[in-house]
Amino acid sequence: MSIRFVHMADSHLGAGGFGNKLNEHGLNQREEDICRTFSLAIDKTIELKPDFVIHAGDLFHSVRPTNRIINFAIIELLKLTAANIPVVIISGNHDAPKQRSVGHVLSIFENLEGVYPIFRSKYEVLELKGVTIGCLPHCLTPEILQEQFERVRAGETRFNILVAHGVAAGIDRFSMAELSEEEIPSSLFNSGFDYVALGHFHKYTQVEENVYYAGSTERLSFGEIGEEKGILEVELESRSVCFHSLPVRGMIELDTIDAKGFDYNELSAELERAFSNINVSGNIVRLKIINLSEVLYNNLPVRDIREQTREAFYFKLNTEREEAVHIQLDGEMKFGRLLDEFNSYLEKRPIEKLDKQKIIQLAEQYFRKVEE
Repeated sequence: MSIRFVHMADSHLGAGGFGNKLNEHGLNQREEDICRTFSLAIDKTIELKPDFVIHAGDLFHSVRPTNRIINFAIIELLKLTAANIPVVIISGNHDAPKQRSVGHVLSIFENLEGVYPIFRSKYEVLELKGVTIGCLPHCLTPEILQEQFERVRAGETRFNILVAHGVAAGIDRFSMAELSEEEIPSSLFNSGFDYVALGHFHKYTQVEENVYYAGSTERLSFGEIGEEKGILEVELESRSVCFHSLPVRGMIELDTIDAKGFDYNELSAELERAFSNINVSGNIVRLKIINLSEVLYNNLPVRDIREQTREAFYFKLNTEREEAVHIQLDGEMKFGRLLDEFNSYLEKRPIEKLDKQKIIQLAEQYFRKVEE
């Protein structure tokens, strides 16, 4: 009998970020984006009619999600069980508490028929539709994790699946640079499992022939610009894997502007050109400007930038000053160079109705007094 299942991970329900924009109902719009995409993932899963679903960790973004987020998750999971699709969920590093006394949010789902939460800091084995599913949740300590590795082994059923949340050991790019992340040794991948469903790394990736990260269901950082998000449909007999993409909010990285030698007007013109080539409306946007002179760094054309990005959902500007040019001030060169720098500053700063010549004369007096 052919067995198909859906592999998803890293939904991070309750995550926000990218500002605190509220929707018409007073709710954090970014939280709602993430919930909406998860709901679409559930709807797509029901459409695919798999034998079961595996969620490989970080269903929630935090140990203590709000009541609203918990209620939302329950409603979505009940949509699956109502369609006779059982769900296996393991804990990830984000939703796993650091102390046993806190309790685990996934324990709530033990009361839902057809939902199998695995969160007790130990390796557990389930059998669904004649398939053995070995589940390795996020563990309380590295020592406990090492002990659990010894327990991981394939069962005696026709098909075996391993579910884990962490970094595929030895491959740095799968790290999310989080203190609580755990490494999963590659030796586990080749211990008789037909498929290994991984969570933690947010980009859909094939690690080995039968080992996959499903990726997150929404973009959660600028590091995920350009990445498609979705769920995996897996057929065990043929070991075929099909990625189903989900619509997510746009995230755009503009070409870096090198402002070396620019004055205020030249930078304004370059900004206008950069924004004229894209539609920022509703999107999360980032721009980097490098080699800014000290004058421009302190006097960016903020009004122009705000005008160009006012329709964006969120805009992030990163700036870098050019390397300081160290001028040796000695003898009679000190005064002249200071005045030249100040004069250059005035020339590049557009201030209406300013008598620049009078300012220069005053500056000359002050600089001469300081020098003396």
